[in-house]
Amino acid sequence: MSTFAEMLELTNNSSDGIKKYIERNFDIVNKNSEIVPFVLNPIQIKYLLFDMSGRDIILKARQEGFSSLILARFTKDFLTKPNSRSVVVADIDENAIELLDKVKFYIRSYEEKNKVKVPLKYNTRSEIYNEANNARYSIGTAQNTEFGRSKTITNLHLSESAFYPNLEKILAGAGQAVVPNGYFVIETTANGFNEFKSFWDDSVLGLTGFKPLFYRASDFYSEEFLAKKKVELKRLYPQEYPDNPQEAFLTSGSQFFDSGALRIYLEEVQNVAPVPII
Repeated sequence: MSTFAEMLELTNNSSDGIKKYIERNFDIVNKNSEIVPFVLNPIQIKYLLFDMSGRDIILKARQEGFSSLILARFTKDFLTKPNSRSVVVADIDENAIELLDKVKFYIRSYEEKNKVKVPLKYNTRSEIYNEANNARYSIGTAQNTEFGRSKTITNLHLSESAFYPNLEKILAGAGQAVVPNGYFVIETTANGFNEFKSFWDDSVLGLTGFKPLFYRASDFYSEEFLAKKKVELKRLYPQEYPDNPQEAFLTSGSQFFDSGALRIYLEEVQNVAPVPII
């Protein structure tokens, strides 16, 4: 029979427990540059409460809030889970710095709300260390394909992974360092036909062990907002606010073939009746 402490830990680490912890303890800077309580938006709730597994690959429209949620989830473990190591891989140095700054903002808001001080033994531009529970939170970039390889990783987030110069090496390095019961999420907007596209396709076929999740722009943004963006972005609109994975890949990145021609070709292929086998 489980002890009360074990039952409490299980509850706190459930999806609903994570949601409550984030909303109770963290603030966030909203799109109007205002500091507000971190109340999860509908698409964050959908992912956390209904879609999330231990191995997820997320393809999405821009700025739907996935990085903010994943960073907060890792911050919870940094504050509450002894000996945990959370690792984030960004595409470039500038984004890595911004991601860790967001984590530090969560921690400051936690301290203010709870009237405590988190004892950070290390507090650098790439790593923080919680002296109270021996937890670590590290952020690097995909430019260093060896980053995270030698670690024992509890949580791993590959951010904007479609823009990595060598996704395969990151998967073979840091990806193999995640503990069996750890959490591993690959999250990005599309960037044309590249390594990520191949890994996504294999995941859809059930060949990678990752759960493929696509979140449409229309799942998150209002019709009025999207209509405005269509006017502003014109032919680039589907790249930023796709409505299906095919559209996301065809309208992003560098293509050898014309993306419009590829779209027409794929539509024609899908409409061809199957040839009976005699």
